[in-house]
Amino acid sequence: MKDTIRQFIVNGGDFEATALALYAWQRANNPEYDRFCGEIDVGHWSQIPAPPTTLFRDLSFTCFDPQSAKIIFKTSGTTSARQGVVRLQDTEIYDLSARRHVHRCLGALPKRGVGLVPTAKDSSLGHMCRLFLPDMPSYFDGQTGVDRQGAWAAITKASSEGQALFIPGTAFALADLLDHPIQPVVLAPGSVVMVTGGFKGRARTVPQHILYNALSTRLLGASIVGEYGMSELGSQLWSVPATGPFRPPPWMRVLAVDPWTGAPATRGLLRFYDLANHQTVLAIETQDMGVVHPDGSVRLEGRLQGATPRGCSLRAEETHA
Repeated sequence: MKDTIRQFIVNGGDFEATALALYAWQRANNPEYDRFCGEIDVGHWSQIPAPPTTLFRDLSFTCFDPQSAKIIFKTSGTTSARQGVVRLQDTEIYDLSARRHVHRCLGALPKRGVGLVPTAKDSSLGHMCRLFLPDMPSYFDGQTGVDRQGAWAAITKASSEGQALFIPGTAFALADLLDHPIQPVVLAPGSVVMVTGGFKGRARTVPQHILYNALSTRLLGASIVGEYGMSELGSQLWSVPATGPFRPPPWMRVLAVDPWTGAPATRGLLRFYDLANHQTVLAIETQDMGVVHPDGSVRLEGRLQGATPRGCSLRAEETHA
């Protein structure tokens, strides 16, 4: 099945036929997913059963023996909640998906970076950023938080040398960076600031428009873009600029459903159907609310009321708890 998915990502294809074929293959090779699906007739990709992300805390949704997993990605949960676990045998499709879609949305990334994201091996966000810039220095530590002085020194140095920068960070880490008293820095053309994750209503909250405005006025000349992803997904969505809707790759579809009935809705819980999830389950249901536009792009509208906070920004927030 991997070859089929690889060919789709590289050359395109029939999403409907490929999704149904992958679904059938996953039911045959993923016992826990097969039990979750039960007796159901599926005739369209939107009817494929989507396990909620919370089930990754309890079940091993793998199309192989879970004991043979070589890669472990953990979801970022609160300290009081168990983390979900995503097991993979390799990241070949994940890496291919990430590279091709970021290039589609942003073009070639700068070759120099300042990282403000988790670097733990079990962080899918950290893995993605290392994939883009393997030698990017990190100014975020899971125990101590953001090294604001060091990060600004690196940003200022690159600016003085006329080198474009890629600055990926969680919303919380970037807000923390902006707390450092320093004059605005003019970045070289082509510089990109990537914002991912929200504040989850935890240690602090900065309205999105205020954060984006602060970034654009302190990091002059940089493009401010948004990234949406999670451990349970093999692909990411990008918003360019960050104030715009999130764009999924051609090998993904997104559906909004009513939180109570599961019926398709204009605004609702977001379900993702991602062919890059070939080793786990291609469909997942999140606790994120949003609107899916006719062109397939997505506008995020926060978490379902009462949902447990989770996401990459929590790794930064917990350093301030």
